[in-house]
Amino acid sequence: MPPRGSDPNAVAEVLTSVLKRVDPEQELRAYAIWTFWNEEVGETIARRAQPTRVRNGILFVTVATHAWMQELRFLKEQLRARLNARLGTELVRDIFFITGAIEEPQVGGEPPAQTTTACAPPIELPPIADPELSAAFNRVVQARARRVSRRVKRGT
Repeated sequence: MPPRGSDPNAVAEVLTSVLKRVDPEQELRAYAIWTFWNEEVGETIARRAQPTRVRNGILFVTVATHAWMQELRFLKEQLRARLNARLGTELVRDIFFITGAIEEPQVGGEPPAQTTTACAPPIELPPIADPELSAAFNRVVQARARRVSRRVKRGT
């Protein structure tokens, strides 16, 4: 048996196999939007709107103000077409805009700092060499912490 951690390709193969069984339509590929959103929409929009989640082909985007929400509704089909072109397939069927707080878009290749709450301790992630993959996992951890924090505030 090879030493532990000596074959990262084997891990990638296992993950690919699991994803094919869990997500046969490859809808999880839509989450790649987080890696190129700022680049596709531009700095001005990225400071005011960020993707929140994808569910059944609908991309939910949090927008800072109602005025920007109205503006983005006019651009919705253009944004959807650009995102799907970047994904290489029609994974985003619609975009739904909601108002809410926007985090500063990430600048450069540095992963964002992990958010901690009293009820959601940070998850310790192992070091990940790929900066984009590392940033994606860090965003997942942050989203979990925010979700748990909101549940605690609502008392659910």
